[in-house]
Amino acid sequence: MENISRKERAGHKYIPGTANKVEEQHVSEHERLQTLQRYALNKNVEEFVELLNTFPVDKQADLINMMEHTKEDKEVC
Repeated sequence: MENISRKERAGHKYIPGTANKVEEQHVSEHERLQTLQRYALNKNVEEFVELLNTFPVDKQADLINMMEHTKEDKEVC
């Protein structure tokens, strides 16, 4: 399978650090997801809910479900 994410499109070159709005949004969301995961693992409920509310409503249920699974995977018996 070809890795199209690295393929140069005709007339376009990707240069890291020259972020466009889509890339900036992706990086921002990625950082918020990491922080959300940390809050879930550390049981920081207030911070978790506050940050969760910065995501669109349609993503919130999916994120809660994902964080519950992450927490279960990381718990030590």
